[in-house]
Amino acid sequence: MAQVTQSQSMTSGGLVYTPDHKQYDEVMTAEGAIREHWHYPMQVLGAMGADALLERQRTAKRILRDDGASYSPGDQLNVSHTWNLDLLPLILSSKEWEGVENALRERAELLNLILADLYGPRTLIYNRVIPPELVFGHPGFLRACDGVQLPGEHQLIFHASDLVRNTNGSWLVIGDRTQAPSGTGYALENRTVLRRVMPSLFREAHVHRLANFFLQWRKKLMELSPSGDAPLVVYLTQGAFQESSFEDAYLANYLGYPLVQSRDLTVRKGALWLKSLDGLRRVDVVLRRVDDLAADPVIARSSVGGGVPGLAEVARAGNVVIANPLGSGILENPALAKYMPAIARHFLGRDLRLNSVQTWWCGDPADLDYVKQNFDEMLIRHTCRAQGGHSVFVSELDPQKRQELYNTVMLRPYNYVAQYAVQPSQTPVLDGRGLSSRPLVLRGFTVAAGNSYSVMPGGLTHVGVQQDTQHIVSQYGGGSKDTWILASEPESQLSIIENEKLRGATDRSFSLPSRVIENLFWFGRYAERAEAGLRLVRTVFEELNSIEPLPDDLRQILLVAVTQLTGTFPGFTKDKAKFTAPEEELLDVVANRQRFGSIAYSLEAVLHAAGGVKELFSTDMLRLTNDLRDGMDYLNTHLADNMQAAPEELLDPLITTLLALSGLSQESMVRGRAWRFMEMGRRLERAQQTVVLLRHTLVYGAAESGTVSLLKPVLGSLESRIVYKRYYRSGYQLDKGLELLLFDRENPRSVNFQLEALRQHLEAIAEATHSARVTDDMRSVLKTLNHLLLARVEELSTFDADAEEFTALATWLEELEEDLKAVSQSVADRYFDHTSGPQPVDMGGMETL
Repeated sequence: MAQVTQSQSMTSGGLVYTPDHKQYDEVMTAEGAIREHWHYPMQVLGAMGADALLERQRTAKRILRDDGASYSPGDQLNVSHTWNLDLLPLILSSKEWEGVENALRERAELLNLILADLYGPRTLIYNRVIPPELVFGHPGFLRACDGVQLPGEHQLIFHASDLVRNTNGSWLVIGDRTQAPSGTGYALENRTVLRRVMPSLFREAHVHRLANFFLQWRKKLMELSPSGDAPLVVYLTQGAFQESSFEDAYLANYLGYPLVQSRDLTVRKGALWLKSLDGLRRVDVVLRRVDDLAADPVIARSSVGGGVPGLAEVARAGNVVIANPLGSGILENPALAKYMPAIARHFLGRDLRLNSVQTWWCGDPADLDYVKQNFDEMLIRHTCRAQGGHSVFVSELDPQKRQELYNTVMLRPYNYVAQYAVQPSQTPVLDGRGLSSRPLVLRGFTVAAGNSYSVMPGGLTHVGVQQDTQHIVSQYGGGSKDTWILASEPESQLSIIENEKLRGATDRSFSLPSRVIENLFWFGRYAERAEAGLRLVRTVFEELNSIEPLPDDLRQILLVAVTQLTGTFPGFTKDKAKFTAPEEELLDVVANRQRFGSIAYSLEAVLHAAGGVKELFSTDMLRLTNDLRDGMDYLNTHLADNMQAAPEELLDPLITTLLALSGLSQESMVRGRAWRFMEMGRRLERAQQTVVLLRHTLVYGAAESGTVSLLKPVLGSLESRIVYKRYYRSGYQLDKGLELLLFDRENPRSVNFQLEALRQHLEAIAEATHSARVTDDMRSVLKTLNHLLLARVEELSTFDADAEEFTALATWLEELEEDLKAVSQSVADRYFDHTSGPQPVDMGGMETL
């Protein structure tokens, strides 16, 4: 056995690696020598020294964070963790990889034959190679997909296998992924980051590149299209804040496909259509990253929500191709591993190059007897990944849990398999200033190409969080490595963007899905809402700590305005509100993420909306959204401790980040519909926030002369105090303030400016329709604009002595607020309200919708 003992160690430069395990080691031989293909990398790493490596590790972490590379564990789907990449790659020699590559290709070919057989002639069952209950009793076998065949000889388009080494150094398969295999995007991101932080080592090591694999993937999807030239291929994802939402956005961008969710698609007239602002657009190929049971609720045996009703029926009719096809989840049944040798001899007439870990299916009486006798030593897995959760190591359970698991397995034995836990190989990771060993799992990928399969030269390597851990997946806090396959000879440098024949002519007129437009619209709105709330709270803190504090009645009005502007009722509107000690309520308005309307709530909404459209954002935009998340965390940690010492200073970084986000969108986004809808959301929200603030501040506490004490903080909150002082040398007069904040078309903070911008954006969007009719949304904007422009400042600023307020202004602002709500509703009704549901397949004709 090729084992490394505790006494052996390796020293290279300032780095010391002392493996303390009995497994196969990826770097050192059993005799303690460095493996040949690791000589040069270890020399370079040793020459760098620990300090330089740590600095590059920090750089890699910062790049991953700025790229938005994140992962949401399965039980924390609303939480994103920055992707964890170790600086040291997993390195395999060209000679060794050749064997692995051939074995993965062979396995993909065999799984393709199995998939075609199970939904076709089923010779495996008729010839008693596998028992029928293994297939028909598994939730992954979808009877509705029986007989559905993809064009060409490939039914399985994309496939992933998880591999581990045993103590002898031989690779074993511990699982297959065939529904929606994840990991390629993370492997690509790992490669991109490592090339940036260690460019010389990567270049001089002659590492195989990944681009050709993705070119083959694109080419195959184009070939699958039933419509021929210029097919529409969409990338179907579960959505933001799901397990691999970063990877989906990243891959969709890299491959050049629109990223869609189930609600972006609909079945009409026997075909699948993408819903966009320009209407429906027919979809030819779906690259799906959702599991079988979440793709079409019509065929799902269990209700998991979402999906495109009728999708399977359209696929059966041959009017759309789904890759991988629905029903491919049957291949993920780990019980198949028991029968793989017999299946290989049935189809290939030979044994497999790559064996699976030994497996006992509890649905087989003989296997069940063996499992009963050795239960405490085994690893128990559910045969269906969607239902069974993670694998369970029986030895890790206490007696009570162990007995409960035993009873569960005995109750439904056909739902479980048992395996002996493989002690995986170990590889060094950067741990502080030194190296320590961690267990690894390598996920390899194949894609259909030509008459066989193309294998990614590398893959995604997962490492455990501890040396002795048996759970080597991201959900348990483990890390990842880039996987380097050393080339025996130079290879041509390829990029997916260089093959324009595969990409086809650039379609600059492509209309984005309505959901994407809606997310951008609300991204703009929530960003403006958060900024308005932050500015007002900052102004309140400044006034509370001012050397010239406001009178109690005006202080109360300003605090009530905080509640009215943010919508955090009851807040300061409730009886016995703490006006003399408002800090606790203000802190909650800022930092309570669970409170509807709070600033933290709005910032969370910004991040959620950004997560749904991150494929449209530049790296700098993503970096700023990450800054928002970090700023919120910092605020939660420090705000409560600084309430007595200039708390407004802690709000400045968030305001600055929001301003930077707004400015960057102006400078980096193309002036297309996506940008216009984001701007429309921002302008509409700013107009509403301004009107609400004016309505709840300026109509009260004023003198008959027109002097308004609250005008100064209002101007400060609306970023217009300096402009006011430059325009008007007099004191804070209501008519002057209204003129600047409502009517001045040159002031980017005025309501007039917002409405005029809204009108221009709607006109630009409507030009594409070439319609002479005035739409309802434009009619609402024009009505609101007229209401504003026809008002007389002198009438609005007339003081009602009896009511002791500006009654005309209060009434007019209330009407203007209602007009703006009508504008918001009309925009939503026209562009975001998709009330027409799915339609069944109609084979009678396709000429009209």
